[in-house]
Amino acid sequence: MILVDTSVIVAWLDRSHEDHRACVQCLERWGGEEELAVSSITYGELAAGGRTREAVDEDLGFFKRLDLDFEACWRAGIAFSRAYPTAKEHKPVLPDFLIRGQAAALGCRHLTNDRRRLAAFPELEILFPQG
Repeated sequence: MILVDTSVIVAWLDRSHEDHRACVQCLERWGGEEELAVSSITYGELAAGGRTREAVDEDLGFFKRLDLDFEACWRAGIAFSRAYPTAKEHKPVLPDFLIRGQAAALGCRHLTNDRRRLAAFPELEILFPQG
């Protein structure tokens, strides 16, 4: 199973996004080889983007949906606190850590466009649309 990040879903849905083509191709490739999943965090992020619930449900119909559990939250919180122990301003957004924590807890690979803060999860195998 591959846990797909919100950054890939957004580019896949938006035909004008600079990474749209690469995301379409990688989802087709990986979807033909393994089960693709999305986190409940991604569902919430898409809701925050102003889409209707019906549209999000339809868009994510192909993906397995994964609820966030306590183990994933714990891993995300620990990684977040280690990566940013003293930062007072401009902390990164916690959802990135929650999704990666979930992938780490499940022992699955993570497909993302976001190359920031990857060192916080050294045990995680990261895949990118462009190679």
